Amino acid sequence: MGLVEDDSILHPEIDEDHLLYITRLNEGHEVYTRFFDALLIKRNLHRSFFRDLKAFREQPQPISLLDRADQDKKNYKEVTKVYLDSRFAHPWCRRTPLKKAFWRAEWGNIEGKQRDLEIVREEERLHRLLVPIWIVMRSKMFPAEDVLKEWCIEERARIKQNAENKLTMAALQQHDEQIKRDVQVKTSDVGNKADSDCGLDEEQRRAAHAATSVLRLAAAGLIMSQTPKRKLRWLTKKPN
Repeated sequence: MGLVEDDSILHPEIDEDHLLYITRLNEGHEVYTRFFDALLIKRNLHRSFFRDLKAFREQPQPISLLDRADQDKKNYKEVTKVYLDSRFAHPWCRRTPLKKAFWRAEWGNIEGKQRDLEIVREEERLHRLLVPIWIVMRSKMFPAEDVLKEWCIEERARIKQNAENKLTMAALQQHDEQIKRDVQVKTSDVGNKADSDCGLDEEQRRAAHAATSVLRLAAAGLIMSQTPKRKLRWLTKKPN
């Protein structure tokens, strides 16, 4: 599905329909506003932060961990570790000893065991703030079996309808192009007939003009009889 960050990670043991359901989830970022605020994410960046979180939760490893989180709560902490190690966490959440990290921790002059301890503490603080997000996401990613089954039925129907609509539009376009070619041929024949009348006298020109009008009406009538009305608005234009 093109969502795997590391090809060496085995895919979680859930079926393709469930994976598709997870990637199609479209809840708004407003659901997580208070959690994002707790992480000190600016309001105008919530949408971008949530976009990266959604991309993260579609990876095989977090899916697999969250799938089993109801059996082992430690999996939530593993999700946090995977997240902090991934590209999706940056620049939002950092546990590395930067001069100005996410919590503005002053680690620039800390070395050795003290430095490692500070990193662990920062990770613990981040986990406490991230775990509510994982819990809410899990509830949406792994719905009741009947909810997932109903969604799969509706999604298959939607995909089928979209495919039929594309075929119908292609057929209509081809039909329109054929009609335009037919009309061009008819009007071209009528125009050539009118041009040949230049050498006639006044009475003959009147007769030729009347015949030309009849031919134009006949050509338009032939096309209109074979075409839906909604397709023929452009035929009502008067010739110059």
